[in-house]
Amino acid sequence: MKRIIYYILLITFSATIVSCEDFLREESEYQFTTNSLFETPEGLEKMVIALYPYERSISRAGNSNGFLGSFLWGERTTDLVVFTTGDDANLSRYTSPGPSSNIGDLIYNPFWTRRYYLIGRANEIIYYGKEFGDETIETVAEASFWRAYCYYGLWSRFSRLFLTTEPITRDNMEDLVYTPADSADVFKLMYEDLTRAVEGLPASRKNTDQSGRVDRAAARHLKALVAAWAKDWQTVADEVEAIEAEGAYTLATDVTNIFNRQDLHNVSEALFTLIFSNERGGGDGHRLGTQYINTIAEQSYTTKLVNGQQVKYHEDNLGKSWGLVFPNSYLMSLYNPDDQRLKGYYKKDYTYQNPEAIVTVPPSDLLIDENTGRPYRTTFNMSGQDVTTSIGDIIYGRDLVAGGKNKLDRRAILPSSLKMCDLYTKSLDTDGPISYKDQIIYRLSESFLLAAEAHDHLGNQERARYYYNQIWTRAGNEPVTGEITFDMIRDENARELAFEGRRWDFLKRNGIWYSQMAKYAGDFTQYPGAGTLYDRTTYTENNGRDPEFGPNPDYYADFTGSDNDVLVRFNVRPFHVNWPIPQAQIDAMGEENFPQTEGYR
Repeated sequence: MKRIIYYILLITFSATIVSCEDFLREESEYQFTTNSLFETPEGLEKMVIALYPYERSISRAGNSNGFLGSFLWGERTTDLVVFTTGDDANLSRYTSPGPSSNIGDLIYNPFWTRRYYLIGRANEIIYYGKEFGDETIETVAEASFWRAYCYYGLWSRFSRLFLTTEPITRDNMEDLVYTPADSADVFKLMYEDLTRAVEGLPASRKNTDQSGRVDRAAARHLKALVAAWAKDWQTVADEVEAIEAEGAYTLATDVTNIFNRQDLHNVSEALFTLIFSNERGGGDGHRLGTQYINTIAEQSYTTKLVNGQQVKYHEDNLGKSWGLVFPNSYLMSLYNPDDQRLKGYYKKDYTYQNPEAIVTVPPSDLLIDENTGRPYRTTFNMSGQDVTTSIGDIIYGRDLVAGGKNKLDRRAILPSSLKMCDLYTKSLDTDGPISYKDQIIYRLSESFLLAAEAHDHLGNQERARYYYNQIWTRAGNEPVTGEITFDMIRDENARELAFEGRRWDFLKRNGIWYSQMAKYAGDFTQYPGAGTLYDRTTYTENNGRDPEFGPNPDYYADFTGSDNDVLVRFNVRPFHVNWPIPQAQIDAMGEENFPQTEGYR
């Protein structure tokens, strides 16, 4: 069986090398055979280039919705989102997240197998590349980054790994013993790989014919992430300061213009980006550009005149989308009202664009939050007289009901994340998987927040303030002159990096994932849905949320009942901080060798 798997993987990878065009050069690759890949420096470079499209394809893995990619980059199991519905509801609500459930085939197993596939290829490149000495230093360094990248991803999700560094051959495949690796060995390997990557990669590949391939700054950033997990704060500080000193990457000056483009790899602070393109070799596209976008266009309140015809979808309302995950009250409450990221990272308001769909609604009363005593704006119109909408007016929840709906569909009134929103390559009238907008993996803003966290732990408040204020003041906030605390860094991490796939490992490595999930995941509702099981002593008093945390004054005050909003807080358990080992992998490795993660047995 192991021999069969080996041959399938080798043939598949060889086909990938030949069929997925080198997105950096327009040249024929037919001359490379399976044997020559390992026997020439050029073949090994082809192998390392092929790692990029394989990683890029993760955005379409799981199912046609890009299920796996949407979980990795969409924050679906963190404290920052409210999840509505969909075929991934089991995990988002923690109703059935077991290793052999439907979720196992959609998330756990694809992630595990894809990461180990890349590790296997990186092992081969590193092993054979060392035989060529100076000719393949850069190629081996690049493969070393990828191996550390994959092990870091596996560690952050599973916390228990099978560690392998040698190529699997016909001679050694029967000798493999599958046992969980010691964490010290995992981190030792990641440190060694990333040190090799830092030493062997060029300072920058940005704006060259190799743009999109990782360079020294990306390797330093990943090394800082690994060091932060190991609480090696001096290394964190050293690596980030080296990125800054080398000067190849700089913070974008205007947060409102970071994500409003297709070619995110050209953003000055994008350290590592997966490049998509509808040109040859640019990948199959993805659906991430639609899954976090408000569905107001489905309410017939938007239109556009195209070639003399009224078309339903309009760029002002972000076109047709089918969003399932949105910023929750907790996340939105973390921003100051004048924080420029509210404009640059989210779309909060949608407008009437269809003259045939305007409505008249009666006034509503000002409401007072019973916990804080403060007044807040409802999703209803609040003038003292009946209001008839006009083109360009903001759409409120009560407008949706007045327009013929018998209840308020919160997916049509919640804010949208603009970080993956695509008005550049995706047609306005489709929510299908055809976006070719790049996906940023690492940004310099995260590097600076890592440095602020490191210097806070090291007791150097001056440097902690410096790095924190780089991000904080760029968003239009006044500089912090007092102490930088961990809580400030935790909240700034959410404000700056939400919906970029960086929240999970920040919470987990700091030991606060469960406490944050139990307090803030999902969203509160004024009343629970009929099917919601809850403890009356905790739910009735404060709607199941942190007693100190009131409703977002702009969006969620009127929602009265949704199981999806609150179930995650009641179902989440501490052991969920680790994903279960895929059952198919347990079966293959032998449960006696590699038992299931505690809590899932």
